[in-house]
Amino acid sequence: MAENATGKSRFALPGTLIVLAAFAISRILYWYAGLRFDAGPVDKYWQFIDPVLMKTRLMESLFYLHMQPPGFNLAVGLTVKLFPNLYPAVLQAIYLIIGIALAFSLLHIMRLMRVSEPVAVVLTVLFIVNPGCAMYENFAIYEYPIAILLMFAAIALFRLCQQPVVWRSLLFFGLLFGLAMIRNIFHVLFLAAIAAALWFLLPKARRVVVAGALPFLALILALQTKNWILFDSFTTSTWAGMNTGVVTTFQLTPDEARKLIDSGVLSPIAAIPPFSDLNLYSPFIHPVASRGIPVLDQAATSTGHPNFNDLGYLQVHKLYISSASAVLVHFPSAYARSVAIAWFSYFLPTSDLHSFDLLRPKLDPFDRLYSEVVFGQFRQAGSRKDLRAIRATEGVLPLVLYTGVFLMAGLPLLTVWTLLQFLPKRRGRWNVEQRIVLGFLIFTIVFSTGVSNFLSTFENNRYRFPLDGYYTAIAGLAITSVMRRGAHGKLRT
Repeated sequence: MAENATGKSRFALPGTLIVLAAFAISRILYWYAGLRFDAGPVDKYWQFIDPVLMKTRLMESLFYLHMQPPGFNLAVGLTVKLFPNLYPAVLQAIYLIIGIALAFSLLHIMRLMRVSEPVAVVLTVLFIVNPGCAMYENFAIYEYPIAILLMFAAIALFRLCQQPVVWRSLLFFGLLFGLAMIRNIFHVLFLAAIAAALWFLLPKARRVVVAGALPFLALILALQTKNWILFDSFTTSTWAGMNTGVVTTFQLTPDEARKLIDSGVLSPIAAIPPFSDLNLYSPFIHPVASRGIPVLDQAATSTGHPNFNDLGYLQVHKLYISSASAVLVHFPSAYARSVAIAWFSYFLPTSDLHSFDLLRPKLDPFDRLYSEVVFGQFRQAGSRKDLRAIRATEGVLPLVLYTGVFLMAGLPLLTVWTLLQFLPKRRGRWNVEQRIVLGFLIFTIVFSTGVSNFLSTFENNRYRFPLDGYYTAIAGLAITSVMRRGAHGKLRT
């Protein structure tokens, strides 16, 4: 890669224009194919508080929100409150801006990490024209905001390592705090571990690291303390309670569940699918007195779906946790099924999500071609139910062709390659900024993947999508490293 005196590639402007053109053309073509922004999750998805409460009692509802960290509901709630009749259009504009920022931040972090300019441009284009990426750009859920926060965090960390000053530390840890306020995968321990690592790796900047990390660690702990006082749960989200049922009791066959219930190993609640209507749990929980706070008292929202922030669900969470513990002791194979499904789902193409089942056909044949060439999905099923039928009739092995074969091979290889870069013989190839950022990328990937794949199931490629930018940047580094080693070898000969 030819560079000028400032260290910038002389191909930077053409590369930037190529990425911009690819983004614009792909979005026009996707629009022409029928892709439209879907604000429906705000009304229909469990993660959101009632849209009526967003308009009328937003701050009260956020304060008493225990099922989710409050960040995403705050952002969407303000949009709904300020633009009650136009919020779908406003959200669409915001997500489009995020898409543009995601493209250029991915290109920028690869440039900072000295990825070959042609490699960086090609990988960025492949990332942004991905049909799955475009679908998330038109889907009002939190994958896109998480993806851009992760990319901004990587860039902020690189700049912090270059010049350790307090405002840069506050910016970096503030971005991590934003992640923690959107999804509880980014636990307080995630932020604390990164702060501890930087304290160790940047000995001359320890005061700067502490000054940046401490306020946001305190805010997360304050939120958890509030939930502990109000709801007897020292966490940013009580969602994990019922989610244990998804990875344990829900994986039992009806016969297995009945036998364990009849033998007294499990409570009868194990026969109820997690995240069911509250009235199904009424035989197992006691009535909760009304607090006069709608977000805690409503069994269902005004749009008709269950309100999982109802206080009654706190009892349900505890019951599922108890049943999950019993399954792990007496029937661990049920949990093993969940883990197997989670890893299978993790390697699925980005667009292969049940929420997109009606949308994917509109983007054929490009989606099918992209999934086969880039991800290695050689067969496609109409839905997840079809996959279960295939497993029942053809066995497990043919299912490999329905997931991303290239992802199954490539993502573990990228992970191993990254870890090898920290061996003593290879550390010298990277400067301090590159080593620390590379460590942050792989730690985030491993931490987030581990939490999501061992504590959830079914939609794990959705949880992977925000990490795909990190995988892409690492792929750029690996390809560039191989190219440069090959070039050095030719010079020696």
